[in-house]
Amino acid sequence: MLLPASDLGLITTHLPAHDGMIMKVKLLAKEAKDEKLLELLNKKVGIMRSHVRIMLDMLDPNKSDFEELPNFDEIPEDQLETTTRGTQKMDRHIAMEIKASTEAMAKDNFVSALKMKDPKVKQTHIEMALQQVQLLNMVTEYLKENEADVTPLGTSDEQKKVVNHFSHMMEE
Repeated sequence: MLLPASDLGLITTHLPAHDGMIMKVKLLAKEAKDEKLLELLNKKVGIMRSHVRIMLDMLDPNKSDFEELPNFDEIPEDQLETTTRGTQKMDRHIAMEIKASTEAMAKDNFVSALKMKDPKVKQTHIEMALQQVQLLNMVTEYLKENEADVTPLGTSDEQKKVVNHFSHMMEE
């Protein structure tokens, strides 16, 4: 399958990011202690490897099509090497890093998908971004459970001000 050159370029920029991220997660897993965090790290590597496999499939000029992205729940998890010498504080920092990198990868996939020309390649990258968002939600939940995520809430008065300010659009 031959891709538009722009799609080839975008995928080519994704692959080194995945390569580096997989290695970083493997290193972080050696410092993680909490079992749930290790599951999230294993899931992240599984997602990244799944995405790499699909992108390499997309780039193979001898194939006429590429494999579909597996569903989030069907992605095999890796079994990363661990030493469990970390601390709860270290686990929080690892989770914060994984949250930030997962969010960045989701954004990158969404933005790249908007630029891609091949419809199936575009749709697959949107699905890749959505998988990253699912993982992001899981990591955010982990951080909340460990009191390491603070999300300030607006006030009722401030929200009403915004609604009142923009309500004219519903009448025009």
